Amino acid sequence: MRYRKGAPLTNDTPFSRLIWDILIALIALVGWPISKAFYRIKIGRGCDATSSAGMDEGSPSRLNTPNATRTSPTASVPPKLPSPAILVSNHCMPLDPLFHGLAIFPRRTFFTLLEETCEAPVLGSFVRLLGGIPLPRNRARLNDIEQAVAHALSTRGLIHFYPEGECFLGNQNIYPFKGGAFYFAIKFGAPVVPIVTVLKKRAGHSTFRGQKSSRIQVTVHVLNPIQPPACGATAHETLARAIRFSNQVQDLMQAEIERCSGDKSLYRGPMPRIKGVND
Repeated sequence: MRYRKGAPLTNDTPFSRLIWDILIALIALVGWPISKAFYRIKIGRGCDATSSAGMDEGSPSRLNTPNATRTSPTASVPPKLPSPAILVSNHCMPLDPLFHGLAIFPRRTFFTLLEETCEAPVLGSFVRLLGGIPLPRNRARLNDIEQAVAHALSTRGLIHFYPEGECFLGNQNIYPFKGGAFYFAIKFGAPVVPIVTVLKKRAGHSTFRGQKSSRIQVTVHVLNPIQPPACGATAHETLARAIRFSNQVQDLMQAEIERCSGDKSLYRGPMPRIKGVND
């Protein structure tokens, strides 16, 4: 079960799917009360109105049309996830995978992560059972990654990426996205569903010394699906379109954070390197 370099990137058998479903149900059962107690998590729908057309031919201003229906993200139901679809999220807390998993529950998604994490004893086997797909640094395995994405989209129908590439603790200024998720969206014609984590300091709480509490309020906004642009005439042109598409989606997600007044004073820098987890 533990992944080793050169091994297949997906671990998907009837037995592993059964274990996966059981684990996800247990994690949701435990994760909800923990997330509520420590972070007062809220999950809802954002305010974008870009669910039908690809954005490659337009500018980022197309992402905020004047006729957009603005709903309260904490009082509305997240949009139904299409299948297949590629999920992308900003990464600002170590528990983001839990929060984002709760946001799409009862759907399950494959998700990408560092190859080194999958190689770690115990942890590597656990994340693989939950649908983890390692991303090898070896460029010779790019075709293997594409095949793994194709498998994820054709089975569970979902695959999740953190396009920033790593966790930036407390960050509400999204770092530039890498283009991989968006390239695959174009390649497979799969819509992109942005999931935005908005952080704020919790008001009205004091410590036992009378100081203000540093506890964080987490709100997860599931935005409407966005259709990718068409493939280019060449692989190079498709990649260029993917990069433009990634920039536009990043702008949309940042606009959602700005709209909801995400607290930028919470930023603590990149998550410290932990051997076998994010190194």
